[in-house]
Amino acid sequence: MDFDARTFTLPECHSVPRSKFESSKGAIANPVFKNVGGWDHAHSLSEFTRLSSTFTRQEVPHDRRLLGRIFYRNWNQHKNSTYFRRLYELRRALRILEQVKLHELVEYIAQAFYIPGTAKSGRKVSGWAALPCQHCMTAFAGRIAHVARLVSKIQAICCNVYIHFTAQVAQTLFMPLSLVIQGISSRLHMVLGIWHQDLIALYTALLRWLPSLPACPDSLSDNRTKMIAAKLLHVDSLTLEQPLDGDSRRAAAVLEKMRKDASRELIDNDGDYAIMEIEPAMEKKNKKRARQRVLDIYGDGL
Repeated sequence: MDFDARTFTLPECHSVPRSKFESSKGAIANPVFKNVGGWDHAHSLSEFTRLSSTFTRQEVPHDRRLLGRIFYRNWNQHKNSTYFRRLYELRRALRILEQVKLHELVEYIAQAFYIPGTAKSGRKVSGWAALPCQHCMTAFAGRIAHVARLVSKIQAICCNVYIHFTAQVAQTLFMPLSLVIQGISSRLHMVLGIWHQDLIALYTALLRWLPSLPACPDSLSDNRTKMIAAKLLHVDSLTLEQPLDGDSRRAAAVLEKMRKDASRELIDNDGDYAIMEIEPAMEKKNKKRARQRVLDIYGDGL
């Protein structure tokens, strides 16, 4: 199972009704219900609902559509520039994130905890009625891990886009376009940072929860769940380093040089202002000395 694929389909979820492992005295002896009874599933479900609600918000889709309109409007004029190629890279990465359809995966898992046909508004009233199998939840955890890595990569692209368009602003080129792209990229970086934190928290919660979920009867014989679990990533590997590319490093160096030049000019200007303030005082003092010399030469006749 390739968790990093563009299109990903969760395996069939075999939900186990709550009544089977709570009312049956022999449920503990059944290998399907091993470790199910010793876990607070209600707390884990509430944590899952709270963290997954982040991915149903519309900030990222709204900014992606806005960025797409700006991209198509300015493509012909800026398509050969380096800074617009970075914008194209951001647009492509956001399209990949959209193809993941994370909100649909979350909703598919959430439905497995309730009676089929239960509306979202009635879930809090009815309470959870079933548990999804380990096989499906393990595949879901693997997909969450790779989505977290994708989000971390998009954050790095947002940094590169922001630096390139900041260089354009510093050179007073295409100011309206550059300022709008700066705002969108910085907003995306902030929102995706929240996404990344919640994805890591959700993945960590799933890793703790997986051993207490009912096993899939089909996976007990062929160890399919163990094969998927062996592919799960470590939590530390979900955050990618965000080094700047070569063009962004050069743009950052240019911005740093311009900042230093501006600071040096400001210091020089401050010095000029100080000289201008001192010069009138020195001129008055010199005039006073010249008058005194004239008085000394001609005496009191003046």
